[in-house]
Amino acid sequence: MIPSSTIRSVLVALLKRHFPTCEIHFSTNFKAKADYFYIELLEKQTFIDKVYRDRDIDVSIHFVPIPDARGRICRSKLYEVEEKLDEIFLSVIQIGDRFITVQDTSSRIVSEVLHFDFRLQFADNVELAPLDRMGELKVNGISLDLSEEEE
Repeated sequence: MIPSSTIRSVLVALLKRHFPTCEIHFSTNFKAKADYFYIELLEKQTFIDKVYRDRDIDVSIHFVPIPDARGRICRSKLYEVEEKLDEIFLSVIQIGDRFITVQDTSSRIVSEVLHFDFRLQFADNVELAPLDRMGELKVNGISLDLSEEEE
C-alpha cells in the first residue's frame, strides 16, 4: 500500500530537485516572499475486492510567481516552468518500490498562475486489520474453545 504521505513526499522531492529556490506548500501562501508551488491532491478509490483497490489521484501543481517591484509577472518564466514540469512528470514516477506511468499532462495559465495537472492511476492493496479469533462457542449446549491456533 502506498500512503498518501509518501506520494506527497515524492512530489515535494521531485520539485525540490529541479526548483531548489522555490517553496512548496499544500495550502495557499499569501505572505510568500519568493516564487512557490502549491500542490493539491484529489483521490478517488474503487474497490475491486477485499484486498485490492484502484486508486485515481488527480494532482494539481500551481506555480505562483511573485511580481517584480512594478507588480508585473514575467510570462516567459511561467512557460519555462511549464516545460520543466512536463519533463519531470510526463514519464515514469517512482513512489516507493512502485513505478507509475503518467499518461498525459495538461497546463494553463490563469491570472498569472501556472496550473499543471496530471493523474496517477494504479492498483493498490488494502491493509486489513488483524481479526481477533473467537474464544468460546456453544453449540447445542456443548462448549468449544476456539481460542487456540490450529496446527
